Amino acid sequence: MKIELSKIKFLILVILMMMAYSFSAQAAVKGSFIYNLSNFTGTIPYSWSRVVADKERNEVYVLFQNTIRVFNESGMEIYRFGDDLDLGQIVDVAVDKNGDILLLTYKQLQGQPVGEIIQCNYRGEPKSNIELRSVPSQFSNFFPNRMVYQDGDLYLVSLMGLNVVVADHQGNFKKGYDLFSLLELEEKDRGNVEIWGFSVDREGNILFTVPTLFKACILSPDGKLNWFGKPGSASGRFNIVTGIARDSKGNYLVVDKLKCAVMVFDQNFKFITQFSERGYKPGYLVAPDDIAIDNRDRIYVTQTARKGVSVFKLTY
Repeated sequence: MKIELSKIKFLILVILMMMAYSFSAQAAVKGSFIYNLSNFTGTIPYSWSRVVADKERNEVYVLFQNTIRVFNESGMEIYRFGDDLDLGQIVDVAVDKNGDILLLTYKQLQGQPVGEIIQCNYRGEPKSNIELRSVPSQFSNFFPNRMVYQDGDLYLVSLMGLNVVVADHQGNFKKGYDLFSLLELEEKDRGNVEIWGFSVDREGNILFTVPTLFKACILSPDGKLNWFGKPGSASGRFNIVTGIARDSKGNYLVVDKLKCAVMVFDQNFKFITQFSERGYKPGYLVAPDDIAIDNRDRIYVTQTARKGVSVFKLTY
């Protein structure tokens, strides 16, 4: 009888330990507001800008109305360019390992949009163009409007066309993905389904969100697609998902525009927590959209209503 009681006590202890671990995992991540990106006059009043973190140099780039501003690790503007250069319409920006700035631009030539990837020095002065080469015919009508640089490769995506092209730093085609077929969409869905959030993690996984499907997706380098997300207003459910990124612990951070919050999921897509809510006070968000993360787990979130880019710090 004593042996049986010992077994029961041991089982109870194991269950309590598992419950405690589960609770601690749920509360393990916290996002705390620290400041907004600013200059010497105060917060820069962006609305739905594009934000990119340069993890090599701890700088942040923000694209808004064809002007790119560069911020230091304290969130203060240190440089800007673009508005006085004949670069065309700048649709995205990235920074390579050497600190060169890569611009995805479009110009109208004979009434047709022509895209270019312009490589600039650290001051935004054009050095050369990167031309996509050896692109298969299935991507002949590929018009990217988002670009990410990761480990020497360029990841280009057509948000509406649901195509991704991966090229090396010289523009040579390496691989491509037709997300329309990977998502198992029907032809009637073409033109009605669009990607909003897009990023690439340090392992080369492509992260993207599809708001109309209530999905956050992870496409591995070998072409395997995983996804998570369910519609609803409860915690961990999706309303309108936009930006997506991954932190240093491997957690997935997903922005919900309607909830005005950033949700955090672990590597197994289990919901952990969320932070922020709708409002105009510091640390609150209004229709957040894009998200970036630096190598110190600081989160940069864009929003509307001229509230600029809010910066949060993740703690574990």
